[in-house]
Parts: sequence; structure tokens; C-alpha cells
Amino acid sequence: MKRFVILIIAIVCATTSFAQREDFTVRRIEVEPSIGLGTGGISLALEVRNNLSPRWDIGPRAGMDFYGTTADVVSDYNFIRPNKNVMFFVGAGMGVGDVSEVGSVGNSDGPDESSTKFHFMPRAGVELFQHARLTVTLHTYNFSQAYIMFSLGVVIGGGRK
Repeated sequence: MKRFVILIIAIVCATTSFAQREDFTVRRIEVEPSIGLGTGGISLALEVRNNLSPRWDIGPRAGMDFYGTTADVVSDYNFIRPNKNVMFFVGAGMGVGDVSEVGSVGNSDGPDESSTKFHFMPRAGVELFQHARLTVTLHTYNFSQAYIMFSLGVVIGGGRK
């Protein structure tokens, strides 16, 4: 666990050390409804992000999929490409998930057992034309149960002023 935390800190320090000019401003708030498909089935999510700068954003995320529901705080680092319609990003989210136990889904002997677990989701993707986001996410619960999700989101708000 210690190595993992040190790795995350090193990545954050390395990505923030790139010198990038911020010669434009972005709208403060953006909302992103998204739909995804992956080893966890179909997922639906809603994010509200506050653009702290053109590079950093942070906000709450609520999602649901085959395993259950999640509530997270997410943050992304955007790699600015001036005068380009394609922008790459990396980020992560953490929070809690109310998830069904593996093997209990579809059990006809009684209600599904669920429990609240720690949820961590590193992610990376591309934003196209400031309004469409393609994202690949690794969802983990207590660092033991994990699955990959590919999603398409529509960004409402945000973008350049």
C-alpha cells in the first residue's frame, strides 16, 4: 500500500511539472452524464466537475452498474493542446460503493446481499471538441474486486470561454 501511495504522488508531481501556458480560460462548471460498457455490464454515471484551472478539475460522481451503486469524488488532469480539438486526460476517483457480493447476484433463495466498500477508480481518456469524452476506467472495490469499463460521456458546460 505504501508503494502505491508513493507511486501516485510521483505521478502527480511528474505531471504537474510540465510547463504549459494557460492563455485561455474555461467555464467554471461542467456536467457529464455518461454510459459505459465493460466487464461490469452496462453503467450509468453523472459527474459535476469544477474546473479549478484549464488543467485541473474536481467534483462529485454518482454511478450505477451491475455490481451496485457508487458515490465518489473525482479529479482529472487535462493535457492542454492549444488550438486542438482533442485533449487527453488522466484522473482518479475514490469514495464508497454499495455493491452486491460476487456470487449472490441472481440468487433466488433470498435478497441479494450487499455491503459498503471502499471504491477507487483510476481512469484515462480523451475529450473531443470539448463536449464528448471517451474514458477507460478500472473500478476496484477494497482493492480485491475489480473490473474495466469503457464509457462515452457528453459534457454540458465547460469548454473555453
